[in-house]
Amino acid sequence: MIFASDLDRTLIHPYRTLPEARRGEAPVAEIYEGRPITVCSTRTLALLDELAAVDAFVAVTTRSLHQLQRVAPIWERARRSWAICANGATLLAHGEVDREWKAVVDALCAGCAGVAEARAALHAAFGDSDWLLRVRDCDERFLYAIVDLERLPAGAAAAAAEAMAPVGWEAVLHGRKLYLLPAGLTKLRCVEHLAERVGAERVLAAGDSLLDAELLAAADVAWCPRDAELVAWDAVPDGVRVTAGEHIDAAEEIAREALALVGVVHT
Repeated sequence: MIFASDLDRTLIHPYRTLPEARRGEAPVAEIYEGRPITVCSTRTLALLDELAAVDAFVAVTTRSLHQLQRVAPIWERARRSWAICANGATLLAHGEVDREWKAVVDALCAGCAGVAEARAALHAAFGDSDWLLRVRDCDERFLYAIVDLERLPAGAAAAAAEAMAPVGWEAVLHGRKLYLLPAGLTKLRCVEHLAERVGAERVLAAGDSLLDAELLAAADVAWCPRDAELVAWDAVPDGVRVTAGEHIDAAEEIAREALALVGVVHT
């Protein structure tokens, strides 16, 4: 059994959104440019330790490898076994890129436009739109655009998806980021490959966004934080457990319940 969990706003949360009175119980998990960025409660980290000890914890994130490594306490646990970053483009085995999965992704991406062509298609469609702030690439596998939500016009995400379709890419809006990805480059695809490879009979999953929905729907047991984007948009897949708690409480609840299920098998 494996527990494949998203990170941001699922197991780790923005430092700025945690009430100051609770910051002592949720130490900083990530510092970037001298600023605290994300937090994770000490109890959640302890639960993840137990999951990692039986090779059950798989961090699954849209972050690049470098961005994943910045979250020191999660990276220390993730590197002990398997981890997935760049939205499924990179599978890590004990912190090293898995060559077998890389070959699969290389073949998938060869069937559609490259990053440069996709970037050109995005700019051709939206030009100098004031809502499109910055466009960055993630490990040269996909793109994400930082958008100004106050200026974002209705239907922009759908228009982006339409613009990317001719080059074989898809578009998904999540918070302030518009993700642009080669069609088929998903977390689920990589998790399914990993589950088959390690002989996992059941997959547990957790996530908060549209990029996680497919994985949550396919998992044997899945969780979604109560304050997640999927809940706000009424897009939680059928059968997914919505937590009672929010923010760091949701993370602890998910990790605790996942460990309880894993423990049934390993005890």
